[in-house]
Amino acid sequence: MLKEDKVFAEDVLRHLFSGAQVDGVQFGFSPAAIKIYFTNYENTEDYGGQLYLNIESKWCVFDQPPQIYPSNEDEMENDSEDEEYSRVYRIRRKKVADIRLGEETPHLYITLENGSVLFVNGSHGLYECWQAGVQYDDETWLVVAVPGRDIAVWAPDRFYIS
Repeated sequence: MLKEDKVFAEDVLRHLFSGAQVDGVQFGFSPAAIKIYFTNYENTEDYGGQLYLNIESKWCVFDQPPQIYPSNEDEMENDSEDEEYSRVYRIRRKKVADIRLGEETPHLYITLENGSVLFVNGSHGLYECWQAGVQYDDETWLVVAVPGRDIAVWAPDRFYIS
């Protein structure tokens, strides 16, 4: 992951998610897939669509930041769908205080107002680990952890200029 790509991706993520709160969940077809919906009442920009984080990798919620985060999926436990739902329930209506990426790998760290951290693995050689953004009509805001420890970003032209 190039440093300038990381910085731009974090700018887009902070623009979208800062102050947003966890608002809903949808489980996917595969056991690992889950989509978490967010609502941002603090952002004055109307995106017209639903802000989301689609997870296709292992993830967890830490009550407080750990000394050392997992470096890959093998270091994370296999949880049941009920355990995942319970995790989302514990962070419902909590606002995003900060959001960042790993230094070399696009692991996603979402720090919530209560100090807990939603951590999403961002490293896999064959598939996208997560996607975050909002889509409305012709305007796309999207950040994707792509295979090979890389990050891809789509944002409206007006955001590149600002």
